[in-house]
Amino acid sequence: MSGRGLRLPSGLTRRARAYLTAHAIRRETWSVEQHRRHWHRYGRPADAVEHLAAYQGRWGGLELPPTPEYEGGPQVLDADDPSVEDGLGPCFEAGSTRCSTAYRFMVDGAGRFGIVAEDSWVPLHGSVEGWVEAAALRQLADGLPAEVRMATGARIDGLPERYGLRPVPEVAGVTDGWWRGKDSLLAIYRGEARLFGNLQYQTAYLYLGIDDLTERLRLGIG
Repeated sequence: MSGRGLRLPSGLTRRARAYLTAHAIRRETWSVEQHRRHWHRYGRPADAVEHLAAYQGRWGGLELPPTPEYEGGPQVLDADDPSVEDGLGPCFEAGSTRCSTAYRFMVDGAGRFGIVAEDSWVPLHGSVEGWVEAAALRQLADGLPAEVRMATGARIDGLPERYGLRPVPEVAGVTDGWWRGKDSLLAIYRGEARLFGNLQYQTAYLYLGIDDLTERLRLGIG
């Protein structure tokens, strides 16, 4: 299922809904009850199974286009492997990767969306909605008639304050985030840098000269 016939999760901005309508596909996956039966049969913790079931009922089967960061993001939002982990609580994998990666995508007990490798966990956004909102904003920002500047490593530190920008709340930024100004947008990606302990992996994209009112309204920052 795709396009106008797609069943969209509630609570998203107009921008994110338009992004999903234009670009997302709903794939056939296990139903909520199939997940429940399967994981209870394998003795997984009940609270982790119910956390997974709630995610699957809201997001299960949703395929988004590849994101520019994180090796394209999950291929399909399809929950797997519920468990209870120290520091994470009831958690599960958010979907399979598009290619072989050194990390997996996970949702923790607080509903945060992030990446995990062995015993290292980095929450990227405070919710799955935040991940989707950020993907929608990046897709739209990349198509704007704006000047785009890229910075990596320590050069990204202090960029929001330097340009007088304020956070975009709907992306629920934790390690990653978006900021906005009168005619500018800033995206910062620190997840892989935190996960692997290498600051050179952190990246920022600054979009300058966004002065068209129509574009500002589409962005929801007018």
